[in-house]
Amino acid sequence: MLKEPLTIVEIRDLTYTYPGADRPALREVNLSIERGEFLLLTGPSGCGKTTLCRCLNGLIPHFYSGRLEGEVWVAGLPVRETPTSSLAKHVGLIFQNPDNQIFALTVEKDVAFGLENLGYEREEMRRRIDWALRVTGIEDLRYRAPHELSGGQKQRLAIASVLAMRPEIIVLDEPTSFLDPVGAESILGIIDRLNRELNMTIILIEHRLDLVAPYLDRVVILNDGGIVQDGPPEEVFTSEETRLAGVGVPRVTDLWCRLREAWDRPGPPPLTASEFVKAIRDRLSRSSGSAAGDMPFKTIMRRKAPEAARGNPIIEVRDLHFSYPNGVKALKGVSLKIMRGEFLAIMGENGAGKTTLVKHFNGLLRPDRGEVYVDGKNIADMTVASLARRVGLVFQNPDDQLFSESVEEEIAFAMRNFAFDRDTIEKRTTWALDFLGLSRHRKASPFTLSGGERKRVALASVLAWDPEVIVLDEPTIGQDYAQKERLRGLLMRLREQGKTIVIVTHDVEFVAECKPRVALMAEGRITADGPAEEILTDPELLRRASVNPPEIAKVFIQLSEFSLPRDVINVDDAYDLLVDRLRGCEG
Repeated sequence: MLKEPLTIVEIRDLTYTYPGADRPALREVNLSIERGEFLLLTGPSGCGKTTLCRCLNGLIPHFYSGRLEGEVWVAGLPVRETPTSSLAKHVGLIFQNPDNQIFALTVEKDVAFGLENLGYEREEMRRRIDWALRVTGIEDLRYRAPHELSGGQKQRLAIASVLAMRPEIIVLDEPTSFLDPVGAESILGIIDRLNRELNMTIILIEHRLDLVAPYLDRVVILNDGGIVQDGPPEEVFTSEETRLAGVGVPRVTDLWCRLREAWDRPGPPPLTASEFVKAIRDRLSRSSGSAAGDMPFKTIMRRKAPEAARGNPIIEVRDLHFSYPNGVKALKGVSLKIMRGEFLAIMGENGAGKTTLVKHFNGLLRPDRGEVYVDGKNIADMTVASLARRVGLVFQNPDDQLFSESVEEEIAFAMRNFAFDRDTIEKRTTWALDFLGLSRHRKASPFTLSGGERKRVALASVLAWDPEVIVLDEPTIGQDYAQKERLRGLLMRLREQGKTIVIVTHDVEFVAECKPRVALMAEGRITADGPAEEILTDPELLRRASVNPPEIAKVFIQLSEFSLPRDVINVDDAYDLLVDRLRGCEG
């Protein structure tokens, strides 16, 4: 059967159920994708996005058995009847977890592996390897062992390994999740260029919509295994069905939607800060000669976070130096105080030393030089086990933390080790499962869950034992909008209860909503430290740490000519500032 030349992916009546599952992961999916499209596939965590991608390169049904109904055609080939080795020439899949596809002894050999299997000549392989390493920014890591790389560096390696083969279709499962914002923009720019210049078809799974919105031709939203929205981003991001599916939208689009009632003839919905500024600048300019132009902007009643306790810090590091066995100097004289009850976000470029720093808080790593104090006590002679009861750490990659046969056992494990009684274990396990939306997976193996669900299991296993200090390394990776909002609410409540919260994150929009204290890191040092409103609106400080301002901050930096404050970083504050002025303009 011949396919239309413009249609590169054709999915008809696709239903798939994993072995042993009691419900389908995909339900009657019908989708056609044209050659050269840049398509976003999004939806709530566990809705079937990754499963659908596995159907495109033959992992389903050739690796995962289960029950498959319907047909999938890729580049004119029926997936059910075509071996994965043949499909690999047409479809490149970048997994959600880079560790799942990295295995060679060096970075260079890992990039070469696919080319070797496709039979490329040595000189062509060299050219492609050089190009892939260069465009992903890891040329200097060519001879490093993959296990020595940071999470973000591993993600760049996984992307380089697929880009080197230059397939017709690239399927990327959250390719920016481990990357700092500047690195993520760079990778997306590369993918966009491949799409435009080489007419590659891009199928992207991503929850960081503010980053990807400018590149999209089309958005498909999955919910409960079926397609619920399909269309141009301007339509999908402003539809009621999208909101009901619990899918977030770009911050500037959200702000535009909230201001529509006060903004006569607002025009098409913006997807970027620049588009929003262009739309509103003329409206604000026209108000300059009116009575509205003399109106003071509404004062924001900023919600104050609980004050951090005075006195001795709960965690303090003094002149911390640390090098890994391979000679990489990860920390170079870091000093930091975290007060009891404080909420701190540590941000910065990949490889800056963020994860290395927080692993010192509970003794997983020991410094070459310097000291670590927990509640005023030097931890040099304390065991990891004794520190863990007070300082709970959720790893960046949940697969480094999970090992039990069921989700329920995973959450209960630490509490048993800490000698909690049976009733308390049952109550706190049930609470953690319910709060993080995992109740239906109680008896399931953690390793059968999606990446976002596994991340929530790891978080639940720490929250359940109620440590005094909670350290979360990239807690929003793989989490959909609703789960991020739930996490934000949880962190706010924990802080109100006096807990100390430390997050390591690249998710600048999540930090903007939470408004914690922010410490920026670069090259093993802390380069800035202060309130979120101050740090996240200083482009020079952010540039040094490879962090971009939040989208709303970009808007207000560009609108400073209208005497608007520059320290606005989230949608709620932006709405409060603009809504009265726009209503005044109508008069």
